Formats: sequence, structure tokens, C-alpha cells
Amino acid sequence: MSGPASFRRILFVAVLLGAFVPAAIAIGGGALLLGELGSAAGTAGPWAAVAESGGELIDAARAAAPGDTALARLADEHAAALSESVRQSSVFTLLLDGVGRLLPWVAVGLLLLTSLLAAWAAGRFSKRLARPVHDMVDWTERIARGEGLPPKTRDRDTVAEFARLRSALRRMDGQLVEARAQEVESARVRAWSEMARRVAHELKNPLTPIRMSASALARSDDPTTREAAEIILEETSRLEERARAFSRYGRPAEGPPAEVDVVEMLRTLVRRETGSDEGDALLGLEIEGELPRVMGHHDPLQRAVLNLVVNAREAMAEQGDGRVVVRASADDDGVLISVDDDGPGVPAELLDRVWEAEFTTRSRGTGLGLAIVRQTVEAHDGRVEATNRPEGGASFSMRLPGRSRPADRVSTGGRG
Repeated sequence: MSGPASFRRILFVAVLLGAFVPAAIAIGGGALLLGELGSAAGTAGPWAAVAESGGELIDAARAAAPGDTALARLADEHAAALSESVRQSSVFTLLLDGVGRLLPWVAVGLLLLTSLLAAWAAGRFSKRLARPVHDMVDWTERIARGEGLPPKTRDRDTVAEFARLRSALRRMDGQLVEARAQEVESARVRAWSEMARRVAHELKNPLTPIRMSASALARSDDPTTREAAEIILEETSRLEERARAFSRYGRPAEGPPAEVDVVEMLRTLVRRETGSDEGDALLGLEIEGELPRVMGHHDPLQRAVLNLVVNAREAMAEQGDGRVVVRASADDDGVLISVDDDGPGVPAELLDRVWEAEFTTRSRGTGLGLAIVRQTVEAHDGRVEATNRPEGGASFSMRLPGRSRPADRVSTGGRG
């Protein structure tokens, strides 16, 4: 059993029949009509009968009035006109006979020429209409396979519906690509969240008895023992912080969102790290103008900024000097918070990967610090960005949508 006919073939047959059938009817009907007209008006038989009866009438008129010159003259004129009419009828009859013999061949020729023209027009028309349909079929197959669509070129479609269909498919492809990326990212976050919780659980179990034992050793009279115990306590504190970071990854913030005063949040963070609202020689704070409040969760946002500060400090640890500056300013009815450092910067090819959970450039890094930042910011309908500063170092920024009511006016903080 043969498969379904192609769209182009159906179009070709439809257009060909639409052009051929009316032309065939018109040519055939015209040929028959001309033939009938020739038979009715061009035969010499009626003219021969008229000539015979007219000749008898003229002879009778001449015999009835032999001395009437006027009647004789009229009879002669009528005889000449009748003779010319008979002659022209004979010529016309010969012409119609010839045309009658040629008419079928002329009709066949015209029909053949019309068929060729109709086939040519049908081929071009069907090809023009079928090409966009074939393209759409190819595009849908590409979308189904997850392949990219051809690059956008000047639209060749003269049919508005096809142009709109192409635009709709491109929009759908973009939305599907974005949805696939989000699904992959969601699956990755779920996997890492589960692994992080398990690692955090495994870390916390032995840390409690280690810390208790180290605390007991720290009370020893032996200075060497106390020093070793203090090192153990310091390292266990670091491990506990890592465990808490692991356990927080992938966990949504608890409680309803509330207005967050970004200025107060940043000043508190810098004060806790340096002892001053303006910072010190290693960590500074700069706030530009009025900042709108943001809706969200205070503690996760503060931890996100702290993660950026810790990341900047670790980036500068190898060179041994440098300063980290936290900057905040209004940005498109929202807040832009950036953490700039004087470190070596980030290789350009890695700027888009630094936010991935499994990515880290440090041997002792967990790869979760910046991933937690991105997760927190995106949970607040914001976005993150990593760039290299022209003067050197890196800049990690987070943009958060703000409330319509700004925070209290604050002065611009300089470098501490």
C-alpha cells in the first residue's frame, strides 16, 4: 500500500486541474461553436437556390416587358449582384471548409499549450507553497531532537501566515531551550542538595565528640596539648561551618518574606567582620544614594553577601594583600550589590561556570559558596553576574528587585 501523497503533489494536481479544466472547456466549446456557425452561415446550397429562382424571375421580367428599358436595366443590375453574391458564397464556403478541417488541430494545439503553461504554473506555485511547509516540518523535527534552528535570515515568505508561523516556532524553540536548561539545572540542584545533606549529616556526627574531646584537652596543663587542642577546635569549627553550608544548599528559606533594609544588612555584616560600619583596610563598604527595600529573607541574603566576601578573600589569599569592597546602589527600581576584590580575577572562559555547584578552582573549595549565592538571589527573583574589573581583580554582583518605598536616606560610605 502506497503512503500518503505529498503536500506539493496535491497542490500541483489541484492547481493543474484548476487551470486545465476551464481551458479545455473553453477551447472545446469554442471549436464546436465555430463549427456550428460555419455550417449554418457558410454553405453555398441556399445561395444556389436563390440564384436559380432569381434567374427565372429576371428572365420572366424581361419577357413580360421587352420594350421597358428601365425594367431591363434593373434586371441586369440584379442579375450582376446575384452573381457576385453566389461567387462570394462559394469562396466563403471554401474557406470554412478549410477552417473546419484545421479547427480540431488548432484546438488540440491550444489545449496542449495551455496544459504546458498550466503545468509550469502549477509546479512553481506548488513549490512555492510547499517549501515553507517542508521547512516547518524540518524545524519541528529539529525542535523534537533538541537541535538548534537555522540562523535567522531575511524572511522569504510572501504569505503572512507562514512568516508568523516561523516566528512562533522560533519563540517556542527558545522557550523549550530555556525550559530544558532550567530542568537540567533543577535536577542538578536536587542531586547536589541531596548529596550536600548527606555529607553534612556525616560530618556532624563525628564533629561533636571531637569537639568535646578537644575542649577537655584544651584545659590541660601541658602547653603543647593545649595548643594542639586549640588547633583541633579551630579546624572543627571550620568543618562545622562547611557542614552548615552543605545543609543549607537547596533548602528554601523558612518563613514568609519581609522587607529587608539593605543598608542596615550590609552595615551589620561589615561591622561584624571589621568592628566598624565603614569597614577597615581589608574590607570596605560603599553605599550610593537611596536604596529601596527588597522583599525577602534577611539572613539568607546576608549569608549570600558574606559568601561573596569570603570568596573574594580566598581569591586574594595567594598574593597576600588586597582589599575587598562591598558596593550597593539603586539599579532599575532595585538594588545592585557588588563585591569587588584586588585579586587575580577569573579566566574569561570560566566566568559563566563559577556559579555552578560542582565547579571550583581551589583545591580546598567545596564549590557550593557561589552556587548558594546564585540560588538565594534567584529565589528572590534576582540575578547574579561575574566580571573582571578593568583595573584588576574580579567583581561579583547580585541584582535584587526593590520595593517602591525607598529606605531612609543614607550617606555614601567611603573606604574605611
